[in-house]
Amino acid sequence: MTSGQNTPAQNLLGSLFFLAIGVAIAFIGFKITESPSQCGGETMSAGDTCVTYSGSEQTDSKNLDEQKSSNSTTSIVCFVIGGLIILASTGGIIGSIASMRRSAR
Repeated sequence: MTSGQNTPAQNLLGSLFFLAIGVAIAFIGFKITESPSQCGGETMSAGDTCVTYSGSEQTDSKNLDEQKSSNSTTSIVCFVIGGLIILASTGGIIGSIASMRRSAR
């Protein structure tokens, strides 16, 4: 029978997985920051409106300045969430390596 506890190697693998997720989320934030006037992958210009649909129903409509503001907010959220995941997974990696070193002695 197993005790339900993960080994340090399993914890390390899990932490590396979450590190990759955190990096991916932060990368998305960088991509959004690079092109703040994007709507659905296309660059907006003055006078354009970004319309969002859910199925066949229109859910939102934004002008260029509103879209830039929305994209800026989204990139900040990506940076914060990605950064927190990176920070937590780095702590997990350090803890796992320390456990592996202790058990190797």
